Amino acid sequence: MMNPLFAALILLLVSAWLCLQQRPNQQQPNDGTKAEWRGASAARFAAGLLLLCAAVAGLLQRVLDLPPEAGLLLQQLSLYAALPLLVVVLATDALGYQWSRMIWGRLLLALCVVFELCRRNNQLDALLITIAAAAVIALLLALWKMSAVRVWLAAQLIMACGALAWVLASEHQPEPLLFWLSMTSISVMPIWADRISRI
Repeated sequence: MMNPLFAALILLLVSAWLCLQQRPNQQQPNDGTKAEWRGASAARFAAGLLLLCAAVAGLLQRVLDLPPEAGLLLQQLSLYAALPLLVVVLATDALGYQWSRMIWGRLLLALCVVFELCRRNNQLDALLITIAAAAVIALLLALWKMSAVRVWLAAQLIMACGALAWVLASEHQPEPLLFWLSMTSISVMPIWADRISRI
C-alpha cells in the first residue's frame, strides 16, 4: 500500500501543476498575446486550488500529527466538489462543449448541493462510486475523441477502472488521499495528452 504522506506529496505536485497550467492570463508561446480564460480552464483552476489546499492540509496533518478533523472541510470539498468538477470538465471537453465561467460556477454550487443531500441521507459512499464511474465514462469519451494519444489514454482508463474497483472492494472506506490521487490524475490526463501530442 502506498504511504499516505507520499500520496499527499504527489497530490500536492499534481494539483500545483494543474493550477499553474490553468491559471488566468497565460501568454501564448508563439506570439506572446494573452489568451482568453475559458470556462473549462477556470473550472480546472478552481478544482486545482481546492485539491491543492486539501493536499497542503493533508501534509500538515501528517507532519504535525494533527487530528483528522483538522482538514475535514477541505477534504470533503476536494473529494465531493473538486473531483466531480474535474470529471465534468473532462466529459464536456470530450463532447466539444464550451461553457462559460458563470455556468461552471453554478455547476460547482450544484455539486455542493448534491454533496449536502448525499451527506444528509448517508449516501456519500454511493456518491464516491458514482464519481469514479463517471470518470471512467468521461475518460472513454476522451479516448474516443483523441485518437492520436489512444495508448496514453488507454493506460489511464485502466487506472480509472482500477480506482473504481478499488473503491468498490474497499467496503466503501477508501483512503481519501489515494482516491484523490487516482481521480485527479485521471481527470487531468487529457491536458497532458494534448501537450504530448503537440511535441
